[in-house]
Formats: sequence, structure tokens, C-alpha cells
Amino acid sequence: MGQTRITVLCENTAGGTFGLLGEHGFAALVEKDGRSLLFDTGQGHTLAHNMRYLGLSGRSVEGIALSHGHFDHTGGLADALQMCGGARITAHPAVLEAKYSLRKGPAGEEQIYIGMPHTRTFLEDTLGAHFQFVSDFQQILPGVYFSGEVPRITDFETGDPQLMVQREDGMEPDPLWDDASLLLDTESGPVVLLGCAHAGTVNVLRHFAKQTGYSRFHAIIGGTHLGFLDSERQLEETMRALEEYGLELIGVSHCTGQYSAATFLQRFGKRFAFAGAGWNAVF
Repeated sequence: MGQTRITVLCENTAGGTFGLLGEHGFAALVEKDGRSLLFDTGQGHTLAHNMRYLGLSGRSVEGIALSHGHFDHTGGLADALQMCGGARITAHPAVLEAKYSLRKGPAGEEQIYIGMPHTRTFLEDTLGAHFQFVSDFQQILPGVYFSGEVPRITDFETGDPQLMVQREDGMEPDPLWDDASLLLDTESGPVVLLGCAHAGTVNVLRHFAKQTGYSRFHAIIGGTHLGFLDSERQLEETMRALEEYGLELIGVSHCTGQYSAATFLQRFGKRFAFAGAGWNAVF
């Protein structure tokens, strides 16, 4: 097993290399055993720019995995496919659903479209995408596993009630069954890569533990959606689970939120990292 490198390409903040840009969103490049995979694509404002400034070529990317169908993770698909010259896209089938967010505006409650900004037809026929829809835990590259649907087991990870999906008979709360994460087998141990963890970070870890038999994980990297907490209990229970699973690196991004990130730093000290655009780690 060779080295595995994870580089955050798109994130709310940017640091390190001069010239990088931040945006509300997430994307990361996984380079493993001579092969590379893009996990999410951000909104589309910074992906190509940041890859160029980091000296990374999209031509080496052989596949794209999507964590879910929100615009801040899928908006850069057009740029990504152009850089790759077309690619296989691994995602849950619900990634294509019409997704909305309920927000209070000047005129009252508003329904804001937050789904994928490009149509499947455009991505496939014009840009060379090849969708591979996956609902179950599955290996998508050697040593790289796509979670598929994550069972909701915990009683403290309740999701975001403002997120909705359009059905034939109207709008309803989005269960976000398309929320997916990656598990990477590395020389340092298993590493979990999160997009937003709408399913709940602890539910994701439990799902991977059940599927693989792992009782410990080396690292988690990505968004934890703890920036949208309804109670302190979810944050405390999440930190307790990270201790139980023996996490040696907690690299948070995107939707974790400043308060939760600061709490992680206080709790985990040197095991904590803020994984903004340009951050990378080798395992």
C-alpha cells in the first residue's frame, strides 16, 4: 500500500499557498497508489483556479464522487468534467432531486433552490459524464469505499429541518439519503472523508465500522454540519464518539461552524486541524 494524499481544493476559507480563493462549499482531491479521485466540486467559483495555483492537473483525475446533491458540492461539476475530459461520477440516485432550503426573507418564508445547478443531460451529453448510481457500501477504487446510504441510528443527530425536496405532490423535508462519505484504507489506518455529514458524523462512523469491522479510525476530514446545531448534546456526543473511535486527526471544514471548530480545538488540541482550501495531509 502506497501513500495517500488528501488535498482540500474548495472550502469556505483559503490559506497556505498565496493566491488561493475561498467559497462556501467543499471539494477535495484524493491521490492514492498512483490514481486520483475528486470528492465533490464546490460551487464552481474556485475549483479550477485553486487547482492551478496548487499545481494540480485535472487530466489525472479518473473519477468524481459526490457527497450529495447540494449546489455547494456539485456546482463545479462542469469545470471538473472539462478539466478531466469527462469522467465517471459515483453518487446516490437522489443526488439529482430538486432540493430547496427554507429561509426567512423580507416577504416571509422563502423557498431557495439549492440543488445541482446543471442537468444530467448537459453533464452527460455535452461534458462526457458517466453517472454510476450507488445506494450501498461499495469499493469504487482500490482501497476507496463509497458509503452509500447511511442508516440514521443515533437520537441526537436529527438533521436540518430547513432542507426540503420537491416531490410530485409538493415540498417535504429532505431525508438526504444521498448524503455519502468515503472511507480510505491508508498506511496510517482508515481515513473518513466527509462532504457535509448530513446523516450525522457518528452515524457515518458507525456505518463504516459495521461494514468493515474497524473499531478505530485514524482520521476524519471534511464538513460535519455541526454549524447548524439545535443543541449542545450533538456536539458533545460527537466528540465522545471521536474519542471512542481513537481519532488521531480531526480535520474539519465547511459546515462545521466556527463555534464547533473552536470546541474541537479545545478538546483535541494537536489532533485538530482546520482543513481550509490548500490544506493537505499524507497518510
